[in-house]
Amino acid sequence: MHVLIIPSWYPSAPGDINGSFFREQALALHRHGCEVGVIYPQLSTLRSWRGLSGGKRGVVRETDEGMSVLRLHGTNTFPLLHSAACRWWVHHGLTLYARHVDEFGRPELVHAHSALYGGALARELWQREGLPYVLTEHSSMYPRGRVSRAQIRIARRVAEDARRKFAVSKAFAHFLDGYFGGRAAGWDAMPNIVDNAFAERPLQAPAGDGYFAFISISVLTENKGIHHLLAAFARVREANPDVVLRIGGDGPERQRLERLAETLGITGSVEFLGALTREQVAEQVSRAQALVHPSLYETFGVAIIEALTLGKPVIATRCGGPDAIVTPHDGMLVPVGDKQALAEAMRTMCERIGDYDAAGIRRACLARFGERAVVERLTEVYAGVIAESANGRATMPLPGGARS
Repeated sequence: MHVLIIPSWYPSAPGDINGSFFREQALALHRHGCEVGVIYPQLSTLRSWRGLSGGKRGVVRETDEGMSVLRLHGTNTFPLLHSAACRWWVHHGLTLYARHVDEFGRPELVHAHSALYGGALARELWQREGLPYVLTEHSSMYPRGRVSRAQIRIARRVAEDARRKFAVSKAFAHFLDGYFGGRAAGWDAMPNIVDNAFAERPLQAPAGDGYFAFISISVLTENKGIHHLLAAFARVREANPDVVLRIGGDGPERQRLERLAETLGITGSVEFLGALTREQVAEQVSRAQALVHPSLYETFGVAIIEALTLGKPVIATRCGGPDAIVTPHDGMLVPVGDKQALAEAMRTMCERIGDYDAAGIRRACLARFGERAVVERLTEVYAGVIAESANGRATMPLPGGARS
């Protein structure tokens, strides 16, 4: 089957982890026999476009492990006017779609990742071409109240016309059902795929340096809860000086977090690793005893399944996505923002680390989030949508975008 993937964000260069899970899912489908293409309008602000694109303009064709990627380098002319920004993104996306059809033929189905604005482009193709689309929503902007009324209207229309709608966790699917309602309800859960590079990496014992090392991997924003983790770690270290905390990732909160570590008197035991490539993430997690994921809200938790695939137990907050990932066999869940509970879980982890079976943790994770498991579900969904469209059971658009 010929599937066109439209991500709302995507890695800008090798090693970039932004949208890496979109790329990994597309590559997994490609490896398992789907004809897959990716189109992505990479629109940057006027201030940053040169640095992000290397000065490139227009459409660039890339081949990623045999998979076609068409990328359009341009500028986001209307960053604060959301309706106009959406139309501009879709305009560039239509250029990429035409190029894809010229080179590879018409796809049978589109899979859009996030309504804003990959889903908006998919809906436009549905209205113009009668091309059915599947939508997976990843963005935490909705539960965090970070979307405008215009963006909500766009997302609702995208959800209404999608043949299948998925969120990356059951908790997020339940939220979206209530958030949109009506014809835009009916969300199911479809998880992200754990990257094969993690699944194929040999299990590794923690670095033998005499310390119990916790690691956290995230973009350093307030929502990731690293400030709570630092406070909890300070309590753990008071009773156990042989613990260290490594924090991978970068972001707008980094300087504030470094100052907080200094205020708490734990700078000698906390290491900020900065931005990491996927290979560096795998290496750093492998060197640690356990991962801590203290987010305030998560739609999923890619760092969690990566750590589990490497055989590492996880401590996470009950913040949405992790609730359906972490089990008593592979870690612990604590309330969001509860620094005392987080510290207690970290102390318990230090004492009980020998109770966790690394190989068993990996097997259980791959059974749920491994490439084969997720691809089989996706291709079954795709086949059903394509069959419905071929049999005329999907409602076709009328001229001008009106619905029958």
